[in-house]
Amino acid sequence: MTTLVLVADADPFNLRLLTEACAGLGYDAIAAADGESVLDAMARQRPDLVLMDAGLPRMDGLQVLQILKGDAGFADVPVVLATPDDDEGTRRVGLQMGAEDYVSRPYRTFEIQQRVRNGLRLRRPLEPEGTLTADPVTGAGTLSQLYMSLDYEFTRAVRYGHALSCIVVRSDNYGAILRRGGQNQAEAGLLVPLAGALRGCIRVVDHLFRSSASEFSILLPETATDGCQIVVERLHAKGSAPQLFDPSLDIRPQISVSAASYPACPAPDGEALWKLAGEASL
Repeated sequence: MTTLVLVADADPFNLRLLTEACAGLGYDAIAAADGESVLDAMARQRPDLVLMDAGLPRMDGLQVLQILKGDAGFADVPVVLATPDDDEGTRRVGLQMGAEDYVSRPYRTFEIQQRVRNGLRLRRPLEPEGTLTADPVTGAGTLSQLYMSLDYEFTRAVRYGHALSCIVVRSDNYGAILRRGGQNQAEAGLLVPLAGALRGCIRVVDHLFRSSASEFSILLPETATDGCQIVVERLHAKGSAPQLFDPSLDIRPQISVSAASYPACPAPDGEALWKLAGEASL
């Protein structure tokens, strides 16, 4: 049976991202731009989950949540509220009113998909695993999530006149390590600690993805060249630390870091910015 998610946000740009994130999981999505439209849509077709912005016009998300949780016909539909990153008060109130979870704005594709999957499991705990919502080895986002995030963040940067930086981190001798020690050692001894180190160098609002077997990509929203260079220097220091990797590795990992920033780099879209980052020489 097809899974149906109702997504609601007043911004058409955000609404498209929410719809595409659900489609990336193999789910159908219906869209609403305000609170009254959420209720109208649910009266016509009962969704499996509602993901809505707490700040909707024409009846905000908390008002809609109160109505849904007070209705015997909809009370068991999981609700995920979207709130600004720093709005802990609305999150707390929403959870007290019965919301199952929350997601932060600005949106991150990886987080959206994770929260939606978690919310659906509340209704269908035996639902089989489908599309990956994270790389199973490192917990980073997947390549498909990278492409969606590149499109979203670049469009957002152009729309609001913000900067955007992309960093690519590679293990240049991953193949040799893989051949010498096997997949388990290469993953546990190199990729897992490297992913952990990368997370320690970036902010909560930044995005980490495993973009290939031996490569990670990082998106830094609202970060220009100078800020990106600070992160690159941190990554270089972490990647060259002798204690980072498993000492049982017969071959010492060689880590390279490259980056590109918009608008300093004349990239026409997010994917082009990512490719420029991968080709850059630092």
